[in-house]
Amino acid sequence: MTDTLPGQAVAATPRPGGRSLLRGIPTSAWVFIAFIVLFIASGVIRPSLFTLDGLITTVTFASILAVASFGQTIAVIQGGIDLSVPNTIAFAALSFLTWNATLGPVLALIAALAASAVIGFVNGYVIAKIGLTPIVTTIAMNGLLFGVLLLNFSLSELTNVPDFLKAMTSTKLPFLGSSIAAVVPLALVLMLLLHALLRWTGWGRALFLVGSSEATAHLTGQPVARIRISGYMLSSVLAGFAGIVIVGYYNQAETMMGAPYLLSSVAAVVVGGASIFGGRGSVLGTLAGALVLGQVSTLVVVFNLGVTVQDMVYGAIILVVVALYGRSHSR
Repeated sequence: MTDTLPGQAVAATPRPGGRSLLRGIPTSAWVFIAFIVLFIASGVIRPSLFTLDGLITTVTFASILAVASFGQTIAVIQGGIDLSVPNTIAFAALSFLTWNATLGPVLALIAALAASAVIGFVNGYVIAKIGLTPIVTTIAMNGLLFGVLLLNFSLSELTNVPDFLKAMTSTKLPFLGSSIAAVVPLALVLMLLLHALLRWTGWGRALFLVGSSEATAHLTGQPVARIRISGYMLSSVLAGFAGIVIVGYYNQAETMMGAPYLLSSVAAVVVGGASIFGGRGSVLGTLAGALVLGQVSTLVVVFNLGVTVQDMVYGAIILVVVALYGRSHSR
């Protein structure tokens, strides 16, 4: 039995066209495709890069950048941004190495992450309760932390890194006849844990809701201020953890060590498909964005363009992606 009247034509069910199928592909998949294209292009320019070792080098760099950018992902999803990431990285790293001498590695690690959580709490409280914008608040916190670093560490460099941290980050693991640094599987495990937190918990879903529409979150009874504060706390803890990971891999720490991650952490997040307006993003996309930036960095080195040009490229990428998302958001 049909729902149509006698003599009435039955409308044919529209078949999904090519454009509809393309729209169904996740943004992170497109970013991975962009990375593959860039990797092949690098191989065409310099064949020595189109090797397993060349791929491993890029993936290792991208893994470290991804760990440094996961906290930024949390902040952007909830409609904010965390520009205190650079000096949170440096503060946690230098504090960890300093406290390690008296507390031991385990207590020093816990204390450094706890200090990072306090930084995030202050950021979140000022934004959620006092009403200052995320950009102003986190830039001010970044400056405050830089002052603390200069007063306490005086541009010093610390190299007494615990063995367990080296083993966790820089140990070479066998991989397809070559070797890969332990920081790569570490980044993948962290990504999976954060993905589960964001996608399969009530807190994660609430974070997306707050980023999409704070008014709607209020109407549904969500504790918006508490969610924002906890989001910034997690962002800072992840930045602090990134600082400790960077120390383990590079076997040193100094006051300016977080500076390269100001632009790159934001770029990895937006290239990975997160909306700078909030409500959209994923740690998988951030990892894909880090891979793209890693390959861009390789091309910069190949052409001997220097760090300044690399920062210019990162800035241009952020401007283009944000402009595209802004146009889509206004529509």
